[in-house]
Amino acid sequence: MACSGGPAPAKAPAATPEKAPETTIISTEPSFFSSPPAQNGLVFIGAAGKRSNPKETVQAALEDAARRVSVYHEVTGEYAVEHNIGSGFFDYTHNTYTALYYDREGSNRYIDALQYDTDTDTLEMENILFVRTVYPSALPVPVTYRPTYYGPDRRPDWVDAHLEIKGYEVGVGYSGRHSSLADTYTNSCNNAIFAIIRNVNTTSQSTSVYYQNTGSLFGYKTSNDNTLYSYGILAGFYVLDTWIDPKNKTVWTLAIVKKLD
Repeated sequence: MACSGGPAPAKAPAATPEKAPETTIISTEPSFFSSPPAQNGLVFIGAAGKRSNPKETVQAALEDAARRVSVYHEVTGEYAVEHNIGSGFFDYTHNTYTALYYDREGSNRYIDALQYDTDTDTLEMENILFVRTVYPSALPVPVTYRPTYYGPDRRPDWVDAHLEIKGYEVGVGYSGRHSSLADTYTNSCNNAIFAIIRNVNTTSQSTSVYYQNTGSLFGYKTSNDNTLYSYGILAGFYVLDTWIDPKNKTVWTLAIVKKLD
């Protein structure tokens, strides 16, 4: 359009079409694996490999959810990392040791208290059945955090950013893919336990040893040992969210436990 009293501008040459940028999808709608407390209790998700009998599959998934309730009530964990570096080219070792203790044998007593709907609270993925249950209990301090999900993969914001939740220790667990998605899921949850224990109670020990007349090229050898050890008893360990990478089926877990006063 020409302005009044002036010539119309020359027509600009046609621009070369450019590829439209990819749209970033942002959603706050909870996913199946988002598990903040429900109005009538706490959410626990169980997983089990599919059996030939569907009822047996559901029962196995419920038993797994009940074990997670048992972990919620109390779990003890040990985590140790050992580094050894010597003067030789191949004198290097790195070992990780972990252990978890909870009332696994007594966890079945929670099954009858779990609430779920077979039609809406089950999901099949990679030949694994997940069941989303509600257990009648409450967290000691309200949690107001709600994750935001990005992109078509619905990657939650806490995977890439450090998160703080008032009144709680926060831990993020990660697990590479195992032969079974149920094992990957469980391992990620366990690693979230170890992440919190490492945050609250870790000790370090370092030793250096010097050897002479070892017969090596320079007549000496050194060894440096470093050990990080973490131990903790957690009451109220709770998973807020889980993300399963749809491409490679790795699993990330966001969990909390109330800070000690």
